[in-house]
Amino acid sequence: MLTMRPANPDDQPGLAAMIQARSDWMKANQLPSWRSWGKHVHELAGNCTRHPSEMWVLTEHGDRIMGCTTILRTSVPWTWTATEAADTAYYLNGTVTDPAERHRKLGALIADWAVDRAAREGISRVRRDCSSPALAEYYQQQNFQLIRKVSTSGGHTSYALVLDSSKEVHIAAA
Repeated sequence: MLTMRPANPDDQPGLAAMIQARSDWMKANQLPSWRSWGKHVHELAGNCTRHPSEMWVLTEHGDRIMGCTTILRTSVPWTWTATEAADTAYYLNGTVTDPAERHRKLGALIADWAVDRAAREGISRVRRDCSSPALAEYYQQQNFQLIRKVSTSGGHTSYALVLDSSKEVHIAAA
């Protein structure tokens, strides 16, 4: 059974292994951001000790870490306007899944869980951004709406996406 739960410091080794596997998969598939992921494996995994109330892990049978995401209440300033940033919203950051389980669409499952959680808490929007056009397209397949493309000072493009959680259909837990 798959379960989302708050991350804790004991999750750090499992998170590091999963994030490293994702980085290795990205390198093997020649995705441009693999170097950044590879350099920051331990920093990303360490979010479970620095931000335990914000980082969530997707586990199978309560122990194997299959994915993670961090839910923030503020979004990056270069992607969202001050007015948008002032809105109450969840901001999904650092969502990573086990590449060996790609066929299970765990990233979409995590996004669905976050949207459902937002709706249950009265949060009307879930935002995310990315630097990959393919990832932006994938998020749009999950019903996120592309709001804008932003060129950063480093010459990169960032894609800003949002999903209105109040318009989504949610299934009550049994």
